[in-house]
Amino acid sequence: MPISSGLNSEIIRVGIVLPEDKIQEINISWSPKLDLESNVPDLKTVHNISLIVEGDHIALKNLPNIKSQTSITISCPDQVESLSTKYGFHIDSVVAGRGFHWEKRIEVDLPGKLDISIQDGSLKVINFVDVEAYVACVATSEMGSEAPSDLLAAQTVVARCWSLALAEAKHLTDGYDVCNDDCCQRYQGTTFLTNHSLKAAIETRGEVMVYDEQVIDARYSKNCGGMVEAYDTVWEGGKVPYLIPLWDAPEQKTGYAVDDFEAHFGYDEAYCSSKRFENVNLAGMLGKVDVSGSYSRWEQTMTKVDILKNLKKYAGLIWSSIDDIRIMERGPSARIKCLFLIGTDENGHRAEQMVKSEYGIRQMFSDSFLYSSAFEINNAETLRGDDHVVLKGVGWGHGVGLCQMGALGMALDHINYKDILKHYYPGTRLTSLS
Repeated sequence: MPISSGLNSEIIRVGIVLPEDKIQEINISWSPKLDLESNVPDLKTVHNISLIVEGDHIALKNLPNIKSQTSITISCPDQVESLSTKYGFHIDSVVAGRGFHWEKRIEVDLPGKLDISIQDGSLKVINFVDVEAYVACVATSEMGSEAPSDLLAAQTVVARCWSLALAEAKHLTDGYDVCNDDCCQRYQGTTFLTNHSLKAAIETRGEVMVYDEQVIDARYSKNCGGMVEAYDTVWEGGKVPYLIPLWDAPEQKTGYAVDDFEAHFGYDEAYCSSKRFENVNLAGMLGKVDVSGSYSRWEQTMTKVDILKNLKKYAGLIWSSIDDIRIMERGPSARIKCLFLIGTDENGHRAEQMVKSEYGIRQMFSDSFLYSSAFEINNAETLRGDDHVVLKGVGWGHGVGLCQMGALGMALDHINYKDILKHYYPGTRLTSLS
């Protein structure tokens, strides 16, 4: 089967344990009933392995009679029909939320093939998995298994489009197509899969959205904050006709959120507004990665000392103070595209630094990663004398394409998945690969 590289791909390679995780030992187990294949024949007689790095080889810590290997592969069936909760290979410690405020170690269960090797002195695990199985698992990694069927169906179609378009292709030089984390799409295998969520995946099998007869680059984020952002606010390459600004609401208003941030901050009619979820079990709807709120509206305080540390870390600049922050350009949803930091450098001279891109701004104004760049500075008038910065913002994520919280709000209003997709990707057409 071909490796994923476009519309007709059947297998996708997912980075599960990466060299940057610095993991030296992992435990993998599986059911005795699993139909296992391996390049190490003796593994067919056992049901768990404890792997540890020993130089440039992988030692089987619990199976000393099996010699060390430079690489190990184990595989099991991965057709979407064969999946069930916790089906496949169980790995006891995988990083989730790399570099974000919710980073943690989780357990995952993976169908398909695991290719285990060593890179830069640490373990590397790549999961080769059928695309349909992959997107079924993404749906309940991105959202909770208790989510409405139409939300799960919409998320599955979006995940399939994103995978097949593979527009960013960030990891191809690393030997895999996508990682298992928010850098790409959350993928925690069959860990949270249920019959309810699997049904949504099977019923939408092969369905994709197309524009100009091409599978679309289906971007999505957790919460747009009330207005979906334009593609070219966040990424280079110009406008994308189906990734455009729109109010995340039943009725489109005139103007954009950027026109009046204060009025936008008070806007609560959006599908993704927190008022829609006051009596909703978000832990069941959103999954277990981060369920402390909808992030429709938020405030965050950051010390100037921490911003100075980030300035050194990300721009290589050593400043003694930050005196002013000037917002230069925003996108339609009020997400900031460009701002200037103004302060004093290590030699006592006035200094300016442009922070450009939605990603760079979220990186600069957090000790992990800011919820979004759609914010204003609450203490702007007293900023020079304050030792901190108070941010008042909206949304979680880049805000382009499908808003997951908004799609949840729509599904709770009994809007079907086809209309959810039509809302977030105007001008596209839903069709089947077959």
